[in-house]
Amino acid sequence: MIKILENVSLKDKNTFAVDCRAKYFTEVLNEYQIPEILETNAFQSSKRFILGGGSNTLFAKDFEGIVVHLANRSIRIVESNKKFVLLEVDAGMNWHKFVEISLNNKYYGLENLALIPGTIGGAITQNIGAYGVEVKEFVHEVRVIDTTSGEFLVLSNNDCKFGYRTSIFKTELRGRFIITSGIFKLSRKPNVNLSYPELKKLVQKFPFIKPDPKYVFDQVCKIRSSKLPDIEKLPNAGSFFKNPVVNGETLEVIKQKFDDVPSFELGEGKYKIPAGWLIEKVGWKGKRVGNVGTYERHALVIINYGVNSGREILNFARMIQNEVYETFGIHLDFEVEVIE
Repeated sequence: MIKILENVSLKDKNTFAVDCRAKYFTEVLNEYQIPEILETNAFQSSKRFILGGGSNTLFAKDFEGIVVHLANRSIRIVESNKKFVLLEVDAGMNWHKFVEISLNNKYYGLENLALIPGTIGGAITQNIGAYGVEVKEFVHEVRVIDTTSGEFLVLSNNDCKFGYRTSIFKTELRGRFIITSGIFKLSRKPNVNLSYPELKKLVQKFPFIKPDPKYVFDQVCKIRSSKLPDIEKLPNAGSFFKNPVVNGETLEVIKQKFDDVPSFELGEGKYKIPAGWLIEKVGWKGKRVGNVGTYERHALVIINYGVNSGREILNFARMIQNEVYETFGIHLDFEVEVIE
């Protein structure tokens, strides 16, 4: 039996610790509760938002609808052989916990994605990535429920239309499908990915150490911990902006003014520029306006130093957007999902 609660605070359900409220709120402990939720008047007649860990979400105001919190957290072995294992993981499972469990059981591949906050559902929706790896490389299938028909479906990796920090769940199927679980294909062979320059450089400092998956996991955790603030002490949602992708002509124009601009070639005449570099160049790294500011060690991270209103955080982010656009002619897109 599900419970639909009213006027519920979401402060402990989002990592910005914004004290907003949901008109209706319900929690999912297993996927078979979802069809019942779909039939409720609160779901049928209101705006809906599916909430996982709240680590990639900014509520700019109270939510005048129903928030469905996914709290299903089990892991099941679907198939296992000498080469790989298929694991079905519920959407509400904490992502980093899943990475730890996989590594401890000698299922390899996710080490570079360690310590990323959020849940399985959010990781798939966002196509999270770090240190040369994206989650799409390991997603075999995704189990969903269609909110219009109540039917459970299974989507292949190709069906998900993964892109840079996006998927079909953020675009054409946004709001229609609810992810209930992901099926991940992990290797039993302990290969390591050291393609990311910073990680490779760190490993090369100690040539006498042969890096294995556990070593890579530990180093990634060490790097992330040194750069990113503790969410419990400094509420934030990680990287607030996406790294912009520009064409060669735009890059050359920027180089004429800033010859130190870093860029990463993506092919087909496209280049990725670190958003953190752009923000630092316009003087917003470590800058604070009232009780909102960017982190002194990482310009992409916006911190809530004590505001209750998500609107103040959003306004701060838009000021950064304006400064970057005026200086470079580049629009920074939000990586964080803003709920207005």
